[in-house]
Amino acid sequence: MTEEEAELAGAGGVADARRVVGYLVRPEHDEYIAIMDVLEGSVTDLTVAEVAAALAAAGLRMDTHLVETRLDALKDMGAVSVRSDTSHARRYAEILARNWRYTASPAGRHVQRFYRQVLAGTATVREIPIVSLNRIVSHLEQLATALGGAEPDAAHFDAAVLDSVSAVFTSHDDLDAALVGAEDALIGLADRFDLDEGRTDDLKGLLVDYATRVAAELDSGSARAAAALVVLQPWFGLLAQAAVDASQARDLITAGALSASRGGRAEDWEGLRAWFDVRTGRAARFSLRLVRALPGMHANLRRLHSSAGTASTRSRALALARAVLTPEIGVQIFQAAVGDHSWRKLYGRADEDDTGRNPSWRGGPQVPVPTLLRTAGRSGPRGRGAAPRDDAAARAQVAEARARRQAEHEQAIAAVLASVPGQQLGEAAARAALAALMAAARSAPAGPRRTATSHGLACTLIHTGTGTGMLSAPTWHVLLPGRIPLFHQPGRRPTAAALEALAGVAAADDLSAQATLRITPPTGPSPRRSETPHADTRQEGAA
Repeated sequence: MTEEEAELAGAGGVADARRVVGYLVRPEHDEYIAIMDVLEGSVTDLTVAEVAAALAAAGLRMDTHLVETRLDALKDMGAVSVRSDTSHARRYAEILARNWRYTASPAGRHVQRFYRQVLAGTATVREIPIVSLNRIVSHLEQLATALGGAEPDAAHFDAAVLDSVSAVFTSHDDLDAALVGAEDALIGLADRFDLDEGRTDDLKGLLVDYATRVAAELDSGSARAAAALVVLQPWFGLLAQAAVDASQARDLITAGALSASRGGRAEDWEGLRAWFDVRTGRAARFSLRLVRALPGMHANLRRLHSSAGTASTRSRALALARAVLTPEIGVQIFQAAVGDHSWRKLYGRADEDDTGRNPSWRGGPQVPVPTLLRTAGRSGPRGRGAAPRDDAAARAQVAEARARRQAEHEQAIAAVLASVPGQQLGEAAARAALAALMAAARSAPAGPRRTATSHGLACTLIHTGTGTGMLSAPTWHVLLPGRIPLFHQPGRRPTAAALEALAGVAAADDLSAQATLRITPPTGPSPRRSETPHADTRQEGAA
C-alpha cells in the first residue's frame, strides 16, 4: 500500500475524498488554488521553498512560513501528500518539516482539474451532434438485427460487432457531453426573469433552433435506440465481456489495475438503456425543459417590450409625479426613483443646474417636448380618470338584508322571553335559545347557577340535582339532566311566569366543572320519518 492509499484508508476513504473539496470554499481559496496549480503542474515533489519560488514566478508573493501553513492545511484535507527524504539525511535539521517535499494527492489532482476545466472556465454551449445520434441508432439497430434472432452466445461475435460496440459508446460520449452543456445553458437562461435584451435573444435562439430541429430528432432517435436496446438486453453481459477481451489492456483490466472503457461492463449498457428511455431518459427530459422554458422566454419578451414602450414610460412618469406630490414621503420617493442618475423630464435634459437637489415637479426646470413625442406620443387616455363605480344600490341591498336578519333575531328573542321552561319554541327562537344555553353550559358555576349571554339573550342554568330540563324545538330537543334553563334579558331577572314554573323546586350548589346536555330528535312520529325510516340518533356530551 502506498503512502497516499494509507492516508485515504486512515481518513475514512470516501469522507476524506469529500474533504478535499474544502480548499475551494475557504476564505483563502485563491492562495490554495495557486499552490495546487504549482503542485499539479510539477512532475517532482517540491519543498516549501520551491513552492514559494514558483508562486513568486507566477506573480503571487507569499512568505515561506505562510506557504508552509497552507501546505499543512492542504495535507490535513487530503489534497496534498508529504514525503520526508531521509536517505541522505546527515543532521537532525534535515528531517524537519521545512525540508519535507510535497506533491498533489490523486484526489487533489482530480479536484484541481475539475475546478480548472469546469468551475473556473466559462461554460460554452456546443451544437448537439445529430450525426452522433444517427451513428448510435444505426449501430444499435445493426447489432439488434445480427444478434436478436439467436440465443446469447459469444460465438456470434465478430469484428463488425466489436466495431459497432466501440462506435456506440464513443458517439454516445460526444452526444451526452453536448446535450448536458445545452441543457445547463437552457436551465440558466429559462429560470431567470430579469434577462437583458442580449440574453433574452440567446434564449429565444436556443429555443427556436432546438425546438424545431434537435428535439424532434432526439425524440425519434431515442425511440429507435430504446427499441434496439430492448432486443439486445439479454446480450449485455456477453457484449461487455467481448469488449474487454478485445482490449489491448485485457490482462490489466482482469487484474483490476485498470478499469474497462465504456461498454466493458454490463452496467454501461444498462445506463445506455436508461439514457434512451422514451419517458425518463436524457432526451425526454431535454424536450420537457424546452417546453417549460417557453413561458419564461415569453415573460422576458413582454417585460422588455413593455419597458421600451412610449405609453408605458409616460404612465410611469405620471405615476412618479403623483407620488412626489405626497407631502409626507414625496422627497424619499423622489430620491429612491432618480437618486442614481441625472433627472430627465420627457426625454430631455434641463439647462439649469442650480435648482437644488430635489426640485418639485411643477417648480423644476422646463424642457421642450421633442417633436416625435408631440406627434406620435398621443396614445392612451387623456384627462381625468374614470369616476369610481356607483355601488349605492349594492350597499342598500346589504343594509336591507342586515336589518331583516336583525329584526328576525329580535323576534326570536322576544318569543324565547315570552315562553316558560319546557315550552316548545319555533325553529328560529329555539336556535337563539340554544346559543345562549351553550354559552351558559360552558361558563363556571356560581353556587347553583351558571349564567351567560349570547347575542342579546341571557340564560341561567339552575342546578336541582333531580329532574331533567328541556329546550324543545319542532325537529330536535335538548335535555339537561339535573338542571333547568331560564332565559331572560342580560342583567335582568327572569319573567314572573318563568319563576312561577320553578315554584317549589329546590336548588343545590353546582359542583360539576362542566354541564352535561343531550341533543335528541323528537320521539313522536313525523311525516319526514314516515317517508324515510332511519335509526334514532342521539348526541350526548359535556359542553
